[in-house]
Amino acid sequence: MSTTGKGGEMADDGVPVTAVMVSYASSRIIGESLPPLRSAYKEGLLRCIVVDNASPDGTADRVARDHPWVNLVRSPGNLGYGRGCNLGFEGVRTPYVLFMNADVIIGPDAIRELLVFLQSHERAGMVAPATQLGRFGHQFSGGTLTPWSLVGMATGIRGLRPKQRPVRPGEDPFKTDWLCGAVMLARSEAIREVGGFDPRFFLYFEETDLCRRLRAAGWELWAAGTAQAAHYLGMSARHVDPSLAEGDCLSDHFYRSRYYYLSKHYGALAAAASETGELVAKGSRDLLRALLRRPAKHELRNRLKAPLFRWPERIA
Repeated sequence: MSTTGKGGEMADDGVPVTAVMVSYASSRIIGESLPPLRSAYKEGLLRCIVVDNASPDGTADRVARDHPWVNLVRSPGNLGYGRGCNLGFEGVRTPYVLFMNADVIIGPDAIRELLVFLQSHERAGMVAPATQLGRFGHQFSGGTLTPWSLVGMATGIRGLRPKQRPVRPGEDPFKTDWLCGAVMLARSEAIREVGGFDPRFFLYFEETDLCRRLRAAGWELWAAGTAQAAHYLGMSARHVDPSLAEGDCLSDHFYRSRYYYLSKHYGALAAAASETGELVAKGSRDLLRALLRRPAKHELRNRLKAPLFRWPERIA
């Protein structure tokens, strides 16, 4: 079934999971990510909603033509990731929801493994698999950003960085405080309880905020290496590299979302102080390199190309 309105509804027919995939300019990779989900669909494991954010490359038309089993939602514009997930979640009638990027590949076995975990851990609100990032290794979990860790990262002192660990294939599940939003299975009940994704985030930190609110509501976050997925970085418009600092569109979203996240959860003063501290730390590192006659990295100059002390722009 294909729809073009807001969040096509699905009847509860005993299927446990709905996959909500948000796509934007994903025509090259969505033909790889949907077939494994179709296998899960044929097994009665899930239904699938694809929310296309008005892709300019014909992604939505390709889904409608090649994957009629998918419930297609054509967004009137580019809503960003979190708002796209919210739009898709309006049509979820299953007890579990799989939020995922269009450039993630996850098969029935992994989905079933994550599902069994949530079913057997009543306070687990969300769980993510071991996700291969190509030549970059495996996706990290944990290490939620704070004003203090932001300044610590800017100093380059390893011991001051947030403590993160990769989720390795075959590793026993472990509790954490942050999961990457590229692919995560959640209880629909938990997502509804916290009100879904904060629509103010267009891109980046939307899952960081969601994870924090889930934990505040008493839900646990887990990472499970017993399930595996793959994330083809760069195949869609959403990247995960936090070192963006060239003043382009993606870094604009990154720094605005980061500042909003820190302001929302730690207050405006702490957010402004941490961003100021970051500038001082980067400038000091540049000066030290110059004094030691080491190759310049221009950390401060690059950072100044991106937004400072600014929240995301409101989307109507």
